[in-house]
Amino acid sequence: MSIEKILEYQEVDMKLFKLENELKSSESAKKMIFFQNATKQSFDTLTRYNESAESAMENVRKNIAAFEEVNRQISDIASVDMSDCDEKQLDYYAKQLEKLEQRADELDREIARANKELSDINIKQKKEYEQAGKSSKSYRVYTEEFNNLKKEKSVEANAIMKDLKDLEKDMSSILLEKYKKVKANKKRPVFVPFIKPSSCGGCGMEIASDIIDKLGEGLGIQECPNCGRIIYNKD
Repeated sequence: MSIEKILEYQEVDMKLFKLENELKSSESAKKMIFFQNATKQSFDTLTRYNESAESAMENVRKNIAAFEEVNRQISDIASVDMSDCDEKQLDYYAKQLEKLEQRADELDREIARANKELSDINIKQKKEYEQAGKSSKSYRVYTEEFNNLKKEKSVEANAIMKDLKDLEKDMSSILLEKYKKVKANKKRPVFVPFIKPSSCGGCGMEIASDIIDKLGEGLGIQECPNCGRIIYNKD
């Protein structure tokens, strides 16, 4: 069983592989992916800002409710008729008012702090929305550019795939199966020559003597135990 056909098939398939890599490594592809990630990052950031804003807003609501309650208690004390109160009672009310006023001041500062936080978040949100808009626009531009390039290369790619289909008709199904199995593991090229005295032509690692012996038998192919490629003996 000759491996000439599979090597011819591999040569044509490598043209397709090269074409795919040219598309993936094109500037339009790189920029498309960059701005896609930038857009996603902006929206992720906006989600975090929204969560922070909601948390700050909830804090404001709680503190306002607490502030109103403190003011109610102050009003209650202020409405007490203290004309009949003795010194001890007056001292009690005075201390209660002092505590409530201190608490009111604390809540007032906390509300101001939370409002400042909301204001800062709002500024950041506006900037991030602008950035998201710019990234999204660039993403659309480079996606269109990438799709146009893809269409151009698809003409050549379709011709190569047709050649591959034609070659498959006269190939060994065993070799073709081996080829596709290794190819599925992202190994290119799949079939590599044996490099004397003892190396794999794919990964360059030395191979065991029993594998070298088998390369001289029958079809003369063996799987590299290191990279998984199919080694063939050129001799």
